[in-house]
Amino acid sequence: MQHSIKDDYINSIRNYTNQFEDNNFRSIACKDFKSWPGPRDETWRLSRLGSLSRKKIKPIYPNLKKTNNTSNLIGSKIIHFVDGAYRDDLSSKLPSGVNLSILSDSESLKYLQKIKKSNLSNHPSTNISLSCTPSIIKLTVIKNIKVKDFFEIIYEGGEDSHSVHPVLYIELEENSSLSVIERFNHLSSLVMPLQLTELGNKASLNSIKIFNDNKKTHNLSAHCINLSEKSNLNSFSLIKGGVFTRSETHAYLNGCGAKLNLNGIYISGNKQHHDLTTAIYHDVPDCTSKQIVRGVLGGKSTGVFQGKVRVAQHAQRTDGQQMSKSILLSENASANAKPELEIYADDVICAHGATVGELDDDQLFYLNSRGVPMDKAREILIKAFLEDMINQSVDNSLHDFVFKEAELALSLIITKETL
Repeated sequence: MQHSIKDDYINSIRNYTNQFEDNNFRSIACKDFKSWPGPRDETWRLSRLGSLSRKKIKPIYPNLKKTNNTSNLIGSKIIHFVDGAYRDDLSSKLPSGVNLSILSDSESLKYLQKIKKSNLSNHPSTNISLSCTPSIIKLTVIKNIKVKDFFEIIYEGGEDSHSVHPVLYIELEENSSLSVIERFNHLSSLVMPLQLTELGNKASLNSIKIFNDNKKTHNLSAHCINLSEKSNLNSFSLIKGGVFTRSETHAYLNGCGAKLNLNGIYISGNKQHHDLTTAIYHDVPDCTSKQIVRGVLGGKSTGVFQGKVRVAQHAQRTDGQQMSKSILLSENASANAKPELEIYADDVICAHGATVGELDDDQLFYLNSRGVPMDKAREILIKAFLEDMINQSVDNSLHDFVFKEAELALSLIITKETL
């Protein structure tokens, strides 16, 4: 039965792409999806897709009349996706110097080729979303434009037993800058966001992603990043929703002096499984990457951090740092960390570390001895653990919003655990 259901989803994707010519990017991508990654695939060993592969799912046909559900919009400029389709009627007019377009078939084929040159070429979201996306949306900031408006990208919609496939291309041309927050609020059984981000020389991007999908949703997010000379990307992800959420990012530092901060938090309860997987490729000299991941787990949840830093032989004077820390609030919760360094250069500063444990007894005793009840003392320490990470990763103007989102997820766990 398991294998027939797997084949059923593969067939549904093929049926979706039958309407297109063989040389269409969707038809080409479809040929590369043969099955879900199995437990023998090392990169998926800690995040198995057995339960997903047993679900009966088919790609959604977007409802272009569906209204938006996400409230508490915080951006001055909104870009809206519903059922994986860009909705101009729900989106804002963009400022001068920022262009949004739907890629033509030939442009979409070039997008496919760029993703296929990366190590995301065999990721299921690459092949499936490029097979089933309504269209590839490109957001461009032209040369020398410093965007003052704060952009918010909303992804929502979907239906049970359907998969949703938003595909986005963000391009910052030379010496441009942009700040964006992306919020994932889907109701589908499966969401597979695919994104390509390219930063030109001296371009700067501040990015926040908040994963808060329905409690039954599987979200398999794939993101490919290319950084050019002296470009800068500050990225922060907060994973708190979905029964299974995996955010996988591959970043290529292709220009000297490029800088990357790739931080994240996962807050997991019940039987949730949250996974932050990253791969950072230092291919030229004098680049810097920093990565800090923190997790809080309760119930029977599981968390995963897989972080790889690869330094090419000629990428001298590389500075690559990784650190992962997780706190377990339940004896039934578990965290897995797999930091990895692959270094072929000799003039580098690289380090990684990972810790998994409970709250510090000495800190708890200190607060308790000064009249703070034990339950409150533990809550204070957990919030401080998260806020320290948010302070390092998020601009002051968005700190309160992001911390509140983290607090909401944490409160759901705290009420079900003995703190």
